[in-house]
Amino acid sequence: MWERMALPEVLNFREGPGILAKDFRSAGVPLIRLAGLKGRSVVEGCNFLDAADVTKRWSQFRLRMGDALLSTSASLGEVAVVDPAGAGAVPYTGIISFRPKDSRVASNFIPWMLKEQSFKHQIEAMGVGSVMKHFGPSHLRHMSVTVPPRPEQEAIAEVLGALDDKIAANTALAATAEQLLRAEIDAMWLTSEDRSSMLSDFVELNPKMAIRRGASAVYIDMKRLPETGWSINGHDYREPKGGARFQNGDTLLARITPCLENRKTGFVDRLQHGQVGIGSTEFIVLRPRDGVAAPIPFLLATAPRFRDHAIQHMVGTSGRQRVAASDLASFEMPKPEPQWLADFSSRAVAIFEATAVQATENSTLAETRDALLPQLMSGKLRVRDAHAAASEAGA
Repeated sequence: MWERMALPEVLNFREGPGILAKDFRSAGVPLIRLAGLKGRSVVEGCNFLDAADVTKRWSQFRLRMGDALLSTSASLGEVAVVDPAGAGAVPYTGIISFRPKDSRVASNFIPWMLKEQSFKHQIEAMGVGSVMKHFGPSHLRHMSVTVPPRPEQEAIAEVLGALDDKIAANTALAATAEQLLRAEIDAMWLTSEDRSSMLSDFVELNPKMAIRRGASAVYIDMKRLPETGWSINGHDYREPKGGARFQNGDTLLARITPCLENRKTGFVDRLQHGQVGIGSTEFIVLRPRDGVAAPIPFLLATAPRFRDHAIQHMVGTSGRQRVAASDLASFEMPKPEPQWLADFSSRAVAIFEATAVQATENSTLAETRDALLPQLMSGKLRVRDAHAAASEAGA
């Protein structure tokens, strides 16, 4: 077993400042938000601050590349590392930055200290609040971390980091593929002033599907839908008693605030042939009509003009607003040239299928990483054996 030490003895940490919305600017120094800890870069979803204000008021909070970040409210325990785009940025309140206090801890090992199960258990035990759990620096002062010898830290960070790097590379390829498809569909279809068609000409909304009662079914809830990309993050099982019904090739769109505004939309591609899944009652299911390729509804549902239309048609009390499927069905749009649509559909299907293979690989890599982490952090598994497992997983 490796040594455990009081967190403040080996790590310096600082929570980001509370900054008011009136200080936000359209450009300048990034103010990192929770979305950045979940995204491909820590600056994803950021606000901006005036550089002179940062120098005068918040310079002590500016981040260095390689700093570890931890969320302390809402999504407790999200961990990220400051990338080049985030160097010099300021973390918002609710995000704590970490650096080594001295040479006993390697900087690249800190994220794994924060992801260790025993540390997460401490977070869960100390999180307070009846509605939104949170914790802060005062709690961290009473927490402990695992501290292997420095060479072991660097070796652990290397093998686990290789798995994360491969996941990040696959994710970046998928993002680039989506950007290329999005650019083409916008340029060749959605930017036309023609409004001779509606969404319902290409997409069936909330199609009826039968599912056998009593049997356990694949279940996808709201937290599984991505805010970037199209791969749905796993599933659970439950008895089918209500909610959305879907099959492979369907698109799931969140219809409730703030999930719709946050672009929670996913593409179903991991069910068995003929299998029917169930989902949240807050999903709208979009299914391609005959002659329309399966990726098309997803690309339409995540297009900016469509999303603006959906958000503008939300109704209900503040905090519980929803959009109706009928309002989406009437979304006016151009009618594409048949040959272009056929060619584009062929390219989109090929890209989605290739990305599905990468998503499956990412799942294997993540499972391997998550299985290795507790074994390495406890000292039960040595790095040389972990290298072999990582190689088998594809890292």
